[in-house]
Amino acid sequence: MLKRVVNIACLSLISSISVADDGDWSFFARAESFSYSAANPVTAYIDFLIGPAPDNGELAFSRNIIETGIAFKAFEFSLLHRNDYNLYFSRDAAEFAYLNKNRKTIPYGQRYDVDVWANQYQASGAKLGFTIPFRKNFDVHVAYSHLYGTEAVSGYLGKDENGEGGHIAMVEREEGGRKVKALDGELHTDYYFVDDPLFRNKVDAPTGQGYAIDLGFTWQVNEHLTVHAMSLDLMGEIRWKNMPHITADATSNNFITNEDGSVGVVPSFQGRETRDNFTQDLTRRDYVKMDYRHGNFIFGYWHDRMSKMEFNRLSAGYLWGERWGVRLTGEVETAAVELRLNMPVGDLYFTIDDPNLDYAHTLGFGWNLNFRF
Repeated sequence: MLKRVVNIACLSLISSISVADDGDWSFFARAESFSYSAANPVTAYIDFLIGPAPDNGELAFSRNIIETGIAFKAFEFSLLHRNDYNLYFSRDAAEFAYLNKNRKTIPYGQRYDVDVWANQYQASGAKLGFTIPFRKNFDVHVAYSHLYGTEAVSGYLGKDENGEGGHIAMVEREEGGRKVKALDGELHTDYYFVDDPLFRNKVDAPTGQGYAIDLGFTWQVNEHLTVHAMSLDLMGEIRWKNMPHITADATSNNFITNEDGSVGVVPSFQGRETRDNFTQDLTRRDYVKMDYRHGNFIFGYWHDRMSKMEFNRLSAGYLWGERWGVRLTGEVETAAVELRLNMPVGDLYFTIDDPNLDYAHTLGFGWNLNFRF
């Protein structure tokens, strides 16, 4: 997933470099990939929990977008591609999945309460944005995106609609006069999909259409202080027609042991599959940035809310005139560090909370480049 984002964004960057540097028109290329995983490192989250044992945490998400377009004064038009993953889960679900995926011994008699909710979508589209100057020092930013969904999974694994089940355990049973290990429990699942993640059903994939609205402002409070706020996907959804929808239950009779020794928490399909219309909500992101500049030094605070996670960041940097600079940002809750390079044509940045990528729970990179002509 991250490799795909990098490759496409690099093509956008290469196609932009030939544009000159001055005028009302500009050609821009933007990319952002930000991933956070509370329980497991990001690489383990992407690799379906193959990796280190999980820590405390009940949330993992990844936001990825690439965008390239043209701007004239206060107006922008661009083409974009985005891929968002959002996963909420119980501590027991993460522990059981880790043991199973990494072929660890599952303790006998240990009960694992399973509660998992996922919302993933991939979409491409076009975006129109513009800036409205209300006052000399106050601008409002508005953008509308029309989206075409190509991939999606949205649904739940855990208790049924009556609040029963939602647990699994390894037990011993008598079979043929001998004791064998077996899974015991009850799980209920209810989800919509384009590519079936559990039962691997092959279907004629539907496509969806939707929209997203972004709204924000920039306020130049005085010559030193600037405030910028933005709500991305303030309103947004993808509407799917005739989308595959599975509702199924699994009991101890449905669980299996695979040839590699791992246990299958997903049974052969027993339930019902229908085709339904489904409206999938986009995950909203809100942030506020405050920058204070004194001479060549700049200090900042950034509050960012993504997928129910709150990030608070403090930054300090040094600028050489208006074109070159470097900025270091620390994230209070996760101890992640971001290094940002300002250039005459935009900025580049990289974010991480552990120098060993295999153990990083926060990982991000991106650029925002603007070539005027």
